[in-house]
Amino acid sequence: MSAWPASAAPRLPASEDCGVRVNRPHFSRTYEEIHTRIESFCRTLPVVANTVSGATYRSRFWGWELIAERPPTTTKGPSAFAQDHRETVAAPCEPGSLHRYRTEVHGTVTFPQGTFSASAYEETDQEILCGRP
Repeated sequence: MSAWPASAAPRLPASEDCGVRVNRPHFSRTYEEIHTRIESFCRTLPVVANTVSGATYRSRFWGWELIAERPPTTTKGPSAFAQDHRETVAAPCEPGSLHRYRTEVHGTVTFPQGTFSASAYEETDQEILCGRP
């Protein structure tokens, strides 16, 4: 038997209301780097803390090589910034190099009732030429 009546049991939000997003890695002409926006979000409950981290890899003949990491950063709530925490993973891009890129994101949102964690990745279908044409 549950300690909480069904109607009073604390519930975490539906998965479509909380999660992570990652856009496709792309070449930034402004910074001449590979940039990927990563995001951890939750819009339904008071958020105590929201942590996001990410890593970018490039394709090599032997597999994926780690080239950049965004260490875990935490935004404290309650605030709109804690509900939608965005960062950018910036990876070096050697002029003239040609690679596919993959970025992974990990997010954890803490509520008074518990935590919600999610991970995702996005990778390029085509190789990216680094540098200005």
